[in-house]
Amino acid sequence: MAKIIDPKDQTSLLETQTQVEFSSKNCAKVFFFTWIYRLLAIGKNKPLVQGDLVLVDQASNMSTSHQRFYAFFKIKKFINSLFCSYKCLILFCGVLYLAVSGLTLCMPIITQESQKYFIYDEPDDKPSFSSMLLFTAIQLIYMIALSLIKPYQLFYSSLLSIKQQGALQQEILIKTLKFPISRSQHYSTGELINMMQVDINQASNYFYNAIVIFTVPLQLISAFIVIFITLGNQAIVPAVGAIIQAIIGLIFGYLYGIVQKRYMVAKDNRMKAVDEALMYAKQVKLNSFEDFFEERIKKYREKELQQLRNQVLMMIFIQLIYGIVQILTWECIFYFSNEVNFGTMSIMMQNYNSILNILTVLPNQYKNFQISRNSMARIDNYFLQQECNMIERFNEIINYAIKINNGIYSWKSNDQMNEDVIEINDENQEIADQNVFQINIDLEIKKGQFIAFVGNSASGKSTILRSILGETYKKQGNILVNGTISVATQDPWIISGSIKKNITFMNQFDALKYKQVIKICGLERDIASFKNGDDTILGEKGDNLSGGQQKRINLARAIYNDADIYLLDDPTSALDIKVKYQIHQQCIQGYLKNKTRILFTNSLSNLQECDMIYMIENGKIIKQGKFHQIAGLNDDQQYSQKEIIDIQFEQKHYKNEDPDNLDVKSSLIQLEDQEKGDISKSVLRQVFAYMGKYIAIFCNILYFGIVLGCQLFGNQVMAQQDLSNDEYRTLAMVYFPLIQSPIIIAIVLLNTYYLIMGLSTSKKIHNSIIFSLLNASYTKFYNTILIGRLMNRLSKDIYNIDLLFPNEIQNLVIQVTSLLLPLFAGFLYLNPIALPLIIIFFIILIYLTIIYYRCLREITRIEAVSKSPVFSFFQQIVRGITYVRTCLPLEKVVIQQQRNVDVDLGNQINLYGFQYWYQSLAGSITNLFQAMLFIICFIFPGKTQQLTILVLNQMQAASQLLLNSTISYGNIQMYLISFERCLHLANKIEQEERTISLITPNTNDTDNSDVKQDKEDNIILQLDNCSFQYRPNSKCVLSELSLQLHKKEKIGVVGRTGAGKSSIILALTQILEQTEGSIKIENKNMNYYSISELRQKFAIIPQDPLIFMGTLKQNLDPLNKFEESHILEVAKQCGLLEMQSFNQQGLQSEIALSGSNLSQGEKQLLNIVRCILENKNIVLVDEATSNIDSKIEEHVKNLFEKYFQNAAMISIAHKVTTIMNSDKIMVLNDGKITEFDHPQKLLENPNSEFKQIIDLIKNSEEL
Repeated sequence: MAKIIDPKDQTSLLETQTQVEFSSKNCAKVFFFTWIYRLLAIGKNKPLVQGDLVLVDQASNMSTSHQRFYAFFKIKKFINSLFCSYKCLILFCGVLYLAVSGLTLCMPIITQESQKYFIYDEPDDKPSFSSMLLFTAIQLIYMIALSLIKPYQLFYSSLLSIKQQGALQQEILIKTLKFPISRSQHYSTGELINMMQVDINQASNYFYNAIVIFTVPLQLISAFIVIFITLGNQAIVPAVGAIIQAIIGLIFGYLYGIVQKRYMVAKDNRMKAVDEALMYAKQVKLNSFEDFFEERIKKYREKELQQLRNQVLMMIFIQLIYGIVQILTWECIFYFSNEVNFGTMSIMMQNYNSILNILTVLPNQYKNFQISRNSMARIDNYFLQQECNMIERFNEIINYAIKINNGIYSWKSNDQMNEDVIEINDENQEIADQNVFQINIDLEIKKGQFIAFVGNSASGKSTILRSILGETYKKQGNILVNGTISVATQDPWIISGSIKKNITFMNQFDALKYKQVIKICGLERDIASFKNGDDTILGEKGDNLSGGQQKRINLARAIYNDADIYLLDDPTSALDIKVKYQIHQQCIQGYLKNKTRILFTNSLSNLQECDMIYMIENGKIIKQGKFHQIAGLNDDQQYSQKEIIDIQFEQKHYKNEDPDNLDVKSSLIQLEDQEKGDISKSVLRQVFAYMGKYIAIFCNILYFGIVLGCQLFGNQVMAQQDLSNDEYRTLAMVYFPLIQSPIIIAIVLLNTYYLIMGLSTSKKIHNSIIFSLLNASYTKFYNTILIGRLMNRLSKDIYNIDLLFPNEIQNLVIQVTSLLLPLFAGFLYLNPIALPLIIIFFIILIYLTIIYYRCLREITRIEAVSKSPVFSFFQQIVRGITYVRTCLPLEKVVIQQQRNVDVDLGNQINLYGFQYWYQSLAGSITNLFQAMLFIICFIFPGKTQQLTILVLNQMQAASQLLLNSTISYGNIQMYLISFERCLHLANKIEQEERTISLITPNTNDTDNSDVKQDKEDNIILQLDNCSFQYRPNSKCVLSELSLQLHKKEKIGVVGRTGAGKSSIILALTQILEQTEGSIKIENKNMNYYSISELRQKFAIIPQDPLIFMGTLKQNLDPLNKFEESHILEVAKQCGLLEMQSFNQQGLQSEIALSGSNLSQGEKQLLNIVRCILENKNIVLVDEATSNIDSKIEEHVKNLFEKYFQNAAMISIAHKVTTIMNSDKIMVLNDGKITEFDHPQKLLENPNSEFKQIIDLIKNSEEL
């Protein structure tokens, strides 16, 4: 089980105090990878942990890399600036790559020379022992140089990638802090995380891939020169065949790039849908929409997989084409060559293989180049997006705080997408600027004034606020600001961390100011109710707080941040009247009295002290003045009287919380699961099952048998002695295609099997993860996890499983098979004296490999986990982007992210260092083995000269094959960790049994009494002494609840913020855990219902409604249960289609991600219409009118009376006056009912405080 952490922030997961810094300046250490041996010494004895690994050095960290990049980015285009930033390193990598390529191309010359020591006509022609030793020494130096330089070159290429990643990570963060996300339909949180997770990684390899691609012509020319040196005129045919293959490879790479671009777009769409489902998991569960969102994500995933299938088909096709061209080329070589014998063909084979090595990887290299190019284009397109309007400042010292000069601002989309990023026909890429809402304002606000903008939903209040902050599109005019700004947004922004951290976020802690802010924001009692006080760790989005507590913490953060101007977007909605009054008096009118305060609200309540009130309608000021001028004297008295009524009720009925009944919640956020040691057998069994079980084994054995049989047969045939040129030509032309065709077909079929099984596996795992996440326990899972971690796995880990894993599996099978061929040939054809050397060599290499895998596995896990803080922090910053960019210095945000990114970059250095250290050492060991084997074979020849040189040539390739096989297996180990992480989500998180009823054996739900049955027929919901908790061993949030809800009855629930009102809905829908008591719904014990059946009994109208990306019709009827005509009729009757966002396109109006293009009133009305369509017998309402204006509130009340008159209702409210027409009123305090009865019975008591309140109401004529 995962450990519970007590962190101050996410970075504490990655302790770095004891780590040693990596240094790229020590050339010897880097070249020979000697810095790795310290890790090896630790990793041999215990699993490596974060503190064991080296840190990223100053030259490669995020800050330094970005400084280099930004110095050029200010004056150059993106790609040019990235090149100029690292041109020395890019050129150095290019030189190293050319050096490695040049050394590799010399291999045929070495092969030609080596033949002289084994193929000769007479024994007297045999070279001397001393000349053989000299050649062996030269060959050994050559091979070791290649084995040392190539890993060094690859490591420096990885270092180049790491530096670019750091620079791009920071620049994307900075761009996001300046980018108006609220006006973008393309760049959602999911897409930005996908860009940081996938695109940055791919784009960072752009220059290396460019080096590889653009040096191919030079490599081919060099290879042709070597061929002409060794073969003369006979080199023409293989040269022509190579050119044909090169052209085919380039065409393939180009087409693959197009398909890959479509794949990335499909991936973006899938990530958006996933992000939406995870962020609104609670609302999904309340509405029982798990199946809908599961199918929705599956559809997006199927589109993504379709593009993957296209990639797979292209990879299979190119492999088949290459095989056919290869056979035809060799047939032409046999036919047109003058001299055709074993010696010539061996040299030609070595030469052709040199070209083939270049050409075989050319399609893959060009594919990689196109992938990195697409990612570069996507990042470049994001950098080219328009940023928020710069906040214009006054040039002179004047008395104005804000001045809007003929300002016309709108929500016109900010997206400017080019064809390199998306295709015009791609669906769901943009929501057209239909009926773009705009404001037209001209006003001046003086310093120190208290100003209020009041208006109904979609009147333009938030547009004014966002325009001041520069987030809207400026069509005309300007806004001048004099002073610093702090903002409290309407939607609370809660981050994962302590309450104290949320309030003081990135500001210096001042104990006196902090205590004062806590008091004036009404948080003292709430903080005291937590066992750990303000050190209590909050979950992401603050779901372990009430809505009112979230609002006040959000406000406290804005107040704690010192500023000249405070923009407050309805910060007191959903609060108790007394708390609201206190905040207005102590905070807005008291603590901030000398500051400029601009309040955006839908009510005139508590605005009596405003210096100026602006009434907003359709984006224009329709009336302005002081309170008595706007509301009138009678209205002033009515507002005051209504506030007094609610305050008196709260003082009488809202008891102080019992100090002995404190919440035991502490840190809920768990460490990210990270296994240690070997990959578990259960994971291996599941992967084995996914890959086809014994069918996969059969395919591998069949492939091995075909290749081994054909190759050994080919060795015997092609290495025959004493054949003339014509005889050998005839023999080769007949047997070569017969030998190679089955091998090519076997390779293509094996590749097809693994790629298809890989797609099937990826689909199954993704579906399992989504099913598991959507059915996960809300309180036991979502309250303990960071969404960024889940997005990390659903992006990078799924990408690894999609293609990289099946590719690596089939590569390993092919390489191991190719490796075993010379070993079999060695045992068959070499002198037995050479066999002990082969055995010793393998023992040494196996021992080295075991140590390597043990360390590599742990480093891979650490590196995977270290990415989560990067994306979690980024995601949280994006959610609170308005506050962050307005109130915080950009440097502080960047520095925090630098810590996270630098840990990940350091882990990548460790990971690449280990991989290339192994290549360097294992390659050098195999070179020594080859030299010793060469000497032994010279002294003790094998069966024939031809077979001996054939085996030695194959052994030369075997060393590289062995190296590639171990690297391949290491990669598979890394990808298995992706399986491990994904399968954990699929199998090991706490689930809700949505389709299984929990029958309580001791509960007797039947009664034979007809009298009792008649009485109970009218009871639709009954709770008997029920208590509920969030999770085991936690405090009961609701205790000893007993109530009966009759058909058509309306119950109003009131209580102070945090009293447990909203928990009633969570309890009835079994999101909370019931500890005692019984519940009956429609005369049936609740345990007889499955969770899905239970939740479908209720129509739920939450404070934060579920709105998702799609059309209005899809949002109203996600399950397609109703006729469109019926939906249209109800929507019209409810006035939904008269709203600003829907009055033109009607039911086909496009809704952006999470309803970001709708006002709060539009969202709530949409949710109410959805509930009206469902026509349930029980309606649960959770403060549905707390965030909407009085006009919409009155409209909602009328809808309730009209459409829910035959339904039983439980209405949760934050003030008593909104539910005075209820049949019963329940008062909650600390999760317990303190008063619950019919209003009439309370009125019959002359001493009842409730009667006095009703008298006040009658006198004020409010009801």
